[in-house]
Amino acid sequence: MDTDLAFCLNHFIDDQVQLIDDCIEKIKQEEEEECHGIEEQQADYIKKRPPPKDKGSHDKEKAFVDKFCDDLRQSGAEPSKTRTVIDDPACIDSLRAELSVKVGACANYLLRLRNLAQPLPNSTKFVQICNDTIDYFRRQQDFENNFKDLYALIEKSDSDDVIRNIHRWWKDTYGSKIADINQRNQKFNGTITENNFAILSPTSRVITHAKKLIAARQVIPVEPTYFDIVRKFVRKLLSIDEDKRNEVDADELIDRLNGREIDEIIEYAQRWLAQRDEIRNQKEEDPYEEKLENARARHGRKRIAQEAKKLALAALLCRLAVGSGNDQQFNKQLKKTVSKQRDSNEESLPIISGDIRDPEGDELGFMIQLDADDAYMNQWDTNKGGIRERFVDNLCEAFGVPKNKIRIIRVDREKAIIHLCVLPPYGKKVVDSLNGGAADAVARMYAVRKCCLDVDAHVESITLGEFGLKIENRLMDPRWNKKYGWAPGEPQAHFWATPINQGGKPYFCPSGWKRFGVKVAEDEKEFDSKWGSWYMAYHGTRGENASKILTSGLKVSTTGCFFGDGQSRVYVSPSIEYCAHPRYAFPWKETTKNGQSLWYQLVFQCRVNPASIKFVGPETLIQDEYKQTVIVDQNFKNSELEWIILGKNGQEFIKDDIICYGLMMRVTDIDPATLTPSKWWKKSFYGDAHQQ
Repeated sequence: MDTDLAFCLNHFIDDQVQLIDDCIEKIKQEEEEECHGIEEQQADYIKKRPPPKDKGSHDKEKAFVDKFCDDLRQSGAEPSKTRTVIDDPACIDSLRAELSVKVGACANYLLRLRNLAQPLPNSTKFVQICNDTIDYFRRQQDFENNFKDLYALIEKSDSDDVIRNIHRWWKDTYGSKIADINQRNQKFNGTITENNFAILSPTSRVITHAKKLIAARQVIPVEPTYFDIVRKFVRKLLSIDEDKRNEVDADELIDRLNGREIDEIIEYAQRWLAQRDEIRNQKEEDPYEEKLENARARHGRKRIAQEAKKLALAALLCRLAVGSGNDQQFNKQLKKTVSKQRDSNEESLPIISGDIRDPEGDELGFMIQLDADDAYMNQWDTNKGGIRERFVDNLCEAFGVPKNKIRIIRVDREKAIIHLCVLPPYGKKVVDSLNGGAADAVARMYAVRKCCLDVDAHVESITLGEFGLKIENRLMDPRWNKKYGWAPGEPQAHFWATPINQGGKPYFCPSGWKRFGVKVAEDEKEFDSKWGSWYMAYHGTRGENASKILTSGLKVSTTGCFFGDGQSRVYVSPSIEYCAHPRYAFPWKETTKNGQSLWYQLVFQCRVNPASIKFVGPETLIQDEYKQTVIVDQNFKNSELEWIILGKNGQEFIKDDIICYGLMMRVTDIDPATLTPSKWWKKSFYGDAHQQ
C-alpha cells in the first residue's frame, strides 16, 4: 500500500473512531437521563401505591439460603482475619516516638499562636480553642488512644496504600484541628501561620517509620474453613440475582462477608432473601421496571452496534492492506483495538465483522478466538466430556436458534480458535445479536458470554463471516491506480482537457488527485457490464459508518437540507472539489522527518445509478452573503452540486444503486485552503475547520 495512503487511511479511521466514541458517550448520557426520569416516576408511584402483597419466598431460593446457613453453623469456625500480621516491636516503638515528637511540635506551634494572640482584642474565644487543642495534643491517654488507632490502620495497610491511609488519619485526628486554628489565626497573626503542621509531608519521619514497619512485617495468610462455603454461596447468589450481579463485584462481596461474624453472614443471607421477595412482588406490580429494562436494552443495543463499528473500521484497514507492506501494522492495530475494548469492559465481547454476504441464504461462518493455553485447548481437541456438544447446544439457546443449527467445523488447537458455522436462515439472527441489530441484543450478548463462561472459555474476540487476509481476498486493486495531472505531458499522469461523457453526465479530470483502485470486479469488461452507464460521483464522508462504504454501499443519513427528518438519504456530488471541502473531507497534516509539512485529504469515488437520483440540489456550504458571487467548481453550476438518493422502506444501506470503486487522495505541501480550486472555502461555513 502507498505510504501516503496508509497515513491517510490511518487518520481517516482515527477520526471515525473518535466520532463513534463521542456517539457512545452521548448514548450513555441519554440512557442516564432517560432512566433517571423513569426512576423518579417509579419513586413517586411506589410512594403512592398500596403495600405489596406478601407471596412468600421462592422455594428454590429459600432452600438455597437455608442450606447455606446450616453449612455455616456446622462449620463451627469462628471468623478470623484472612492474614496474620507480625510486626517488629522495635519498629512500633520507633513509630510511637516519632509520632510523639510530631504531636509535641504541633502543640508548641499552637502554644506560640495562642501567646501571640492573647494580648490582642477579641481573641478570647481563639485563645480558649487553642488551650483546648493543646491540652488534647498533650494528654498522654489521648495520644495512646490515637496511636492505637494509627497502628490498627497501618496493620490493615500495605505499602501501596499506607501513605494515603496515614494522611487521612492525621487529617482526621490532628490536622483538621490545626487547619481550623490556622484559619482563625488569619485575623490575628496571619503572617506567621505555618500550614505544614496541618499535614504530613511525604518525607515525614512518621511516614518513613511506618514504611520501615511494613517492610519488616511478616504476613501469614490464614483462611478459615468456612471461607469456601461463603465463596460458593456468593457465586451462586450472583448467578441467580441479576440486579445484585450488576451492583457488586463477586470478590469484593466475598471479602466483605468473610470479614464478619457468622451470625452477621447469616443475617445478610436472610436479608437478601427478604429483599428478593420484595423485589419479586414489585416486579409483578411495578410498570416502571419494564420501562427501565426496555430503556437500558435499547441504549445497550446502540452501544453494542457502535462498538462493533469501531472494530469493523480496524478490520477494514487490515483487509485494505492485504498484499502490501502495511498488513502487519494494521493487523497489530486491530489487535490493539480489540484489547482496548476488553480492558475498558471486562464483560464485553469484541465482535469483528468480516465479509458477510447473505446470512439468511448461505451458511454463516464465524470463529471464536480464545485466550487459552494448550492444556485447555486439549479438551476441545479431544472433545473431553462432550464439551463441543454442550457448548454448541448452549450457544443455540443463547442465540435463540434451533438445536443443531450451529456446528463446530474444526478446532485450531495451536491458535486457540474455534471455527463454527450457522445454517441458513439463522445466520442473520446471530449477526443481529452480536452487532446490535436485534431488539434483544443486550440479553443475547449476555447469554453468549454466560455460555462461554460455563465452559471456562475466555473469549478474546468473535469474527463474523470470512476475514480473508490472503492476496486473493484483497480489497485494493492496484491495476486501476492513477495519478491525475494539470496539463498534457505530465510524467506518469493522466489528463484530459474536455470532459468525458459518462452515462450522459460530464466527467472532468480530477487534477491534483491520486486514485487507488478498489476491487469490485475481476476485469474492465465485468465492470463496464455492471456499471459502465452509471454516473460518476464523489462522496466525502466524516460519518461513523465509513467501514460500510466499501462493503455495503454508502450509509444513508436521516438528516439533511432538502427532505424532512425521518426520510433516509445519501448525498453525492459530481464535483470532487465540492466533496474536498473540510466539512466533508477533513485535511490531515503531517510533518516529515525533514521538517516538511504535508496535507492529506481523502474522497470516495463512486458510480451512481442514474435512476436512483431523486433530487439535484444546490450547494449548502457557501455563506448567504456570497451565494450570488462565489462559484465552487468552474465545471459545474452551484445549483447542481448535491445529488440526493433516497432510501427505500427502512433500508439502512443503499446496496444496489451506488458502488464505491476508488479512493481519491490529495497530498500537498501547502494548506489545501490556499490551492486555487479551494479559494471558495474562505466564503463558506466550516472552511477553516482544519485550522482551528
